[in-house]
Amino acid sequence: MHRQDIQTIVNAACETADSIVGAREWDTIEDAIAMHDLIFWDMIGKQLPDITAADVLSILGRSA
Repeated sequence: MHRQDIQTIVNAACETADSIVGAREWDTIEDAIAMHDLIFWDMIGKQLPDITAADVLSILGRSA
């Protein structure tokens, strides 16, 4: 898979997580961040099942 394809999937997962988390009120910012991360990585896992989180970060030039 090309870097641009992975970037598109990552952007879509982030936007979706932003929308879902932003649609409700959270008791703490930590809860909101944790849920955002959970939604984001769940979507990445479903869209890119053969690529690890470390590989995604490496391909995109980010550190874990």
